Amino acid sequence: MTELADVFAELGISHYLHDFLEQGFDTWETILDITESDFDALGVKLGHRRKLQRKIANSRGLSSDRALASPRQTPSDDRPAEESRTVGPKVDNKDGTTPVQGAKRKYRRHPKPDENAPERPPSAYVIFSNKMREELKGRNLSFTEIAKLVGENWQNLAPAEKEPYEQQAFSAKERYNNELAEYKKTSNYKEYAQYLADFKARQSSQNQGTPCSRSP
Repeated sequence: MTELADVFAELGISHYLHDFLEQGFDTWETILDITESDFDALGVKLGHRRKLQRKIANSRGLSSDRALASPRQTPSDDRPAEESRTVGPKVDNKDGTTPVQGAKRKYRRHPKPDENAPERPPSAYVIFSNKMREELKGRNLSFTEIAKLVGENWQNLAPAEKEPYEQQAFSAKERYNNELAEYKKTSNYKEYAQYLADFKARQSSQNQGTPCSRSP
């Protein structure tokens, strides 16, 4: 959860964190699958959702201009449980029934991580965050308060003050790239690559069959 709180603080959207956690978005991996309908249900303002979408695009290696094309629906689409939280006309299912109130959805549409892969390098912000969290130890602050304070301090840093953290992040990324290149030569990587291909094939098969299961 620390990583998720750090990202939200970095983007200045920490006030949404509790609602995201309540709806099953409890890791960055689950956030990667978020849709416009999810944003609607969570009441995320347009400017804030665009910030998060750009962050998602960057983490996927996509250009920022592709970040605004979030899908309207998810394949498994148990959307009624979420839409019941919104105010407006989107309160009924397509069959005219009223969705169950208070239902939570836990996302399970992402593959398990590769436990043998090198650890991903921290960003400059995360390095700064870890340092500041150490300095804040012992203070009577909540987790959310610390995340907000770290985010505000990072945003107020001058470019010259951020440079040492960016250099550390760059060095860490270089080490990671070298370790990853070596890891890709191993049998563990080949096994995970096969698992990932099988997972995507199953997801694709399930997605193609979903519309039929929703027919009245």
